[in-house]
Amino acid sequence: MTCGRQPSPLSITRTDQIAPANPANGRRQTWVHVDGGRLFVEQSGKGSPIVLVHGWPLDHRVFEPQLSTLNRHFHVVTLDRRGFGRSDAPADLRQELDDIDSILANLSLDRVHLLGMSQGGRIALRFALTRPERLRSLILQSAAVDGMGPTVADSGHIPLEEYAQLVRAGRVDVVRERWMAHPMMAIDAQHFSARQLIDEIMSTYDGADLVDYSGSRYAFPLNVADALRDLQVPTLLLTGAHETSSRRAHAQKLLTLVPHIREIVFEHSGHLCNLVEPELYNRRVEEFCRDVDRNALDSGSSTLD
Repeated sequence: MTCGRQPSPLSITRTDQIAPANPANGRRQTWVHVDGGRLFVEQSGKGSPIVLVHGWPLDHRVFEPQLSTLNRHFHVVTLDRRGFGRSDAPADLRQELDDIDSILANLSLDRVHLLGMSQGGRIALRFALTRPERLRSLILQSAAVDGMGPTVADSGHIPLEEYAQLVRAGRVDVVRERWMAHPMMAIDAQHFSARQLIDEIMSTYDGADLVDYSGSRYAFPLNVADALRDLQVPTLLLTGAHETSSRRAHAQKLLTLVPHIREIVFEHSGHLCNLVEPELYNRRVEEFCRDVDRNALDSGSSTLD
């Protein structure tokens, strides 16, 4: 049986597709204007600022299990990256460092803890290497390191070209189905709330980032792998024990080369350790950030406000 063609993602008014987050518990929502459109940004809590950057093809809601803990001690900022969620700026990784700059300027934030998961980790690592003075610390969850892509045979391979062809053919439903079956999305059945949240996020994914997909939009002029030894930002690596082999190799590269780095391994998790083991994840992130802030104050730094 032939399935009917879905509307082109270009016809979708993206901000109408995702219900606004609940503004309870002091959450503050805003739009930040960037090149090509707007980014949806949400803030909660007070204290040392931490910015959470989601991976592909998710949105800010993937950090929902972190907010109720982290915003007790930190000023937590989440966002929908360009091309995802409620943001209407077109997808382009080459512009996302400037996007973070724009968010920090809009919110009057000086130096922040920056946490990036998966593709968001790729962006966070680029930011740390080119703008280290803007960071208190760097936290990488299953981050992709530029220049270390998996082979097609690897379980961590993401067939973006194939997904883009499906999106352009109006088959976003197939992309959603295939991505939910990908090893990076594996969540055991007992973690019902984690699976429910991912299902909710993916049900609103419209494929807008893949309509005009081009590998050139992932390009970065700096050889990240070669620059890792120069990274002087305190770094925490968050790795699921059941992560794909390619992302474990990325983690090992970071551990080998980055000077000020430590790793936490989540024994019961794969790629989505923040959803599968949120209590331990939140505790380790909180401890790390507080240690960094305390050490900076003890050393007499005047840059931490």
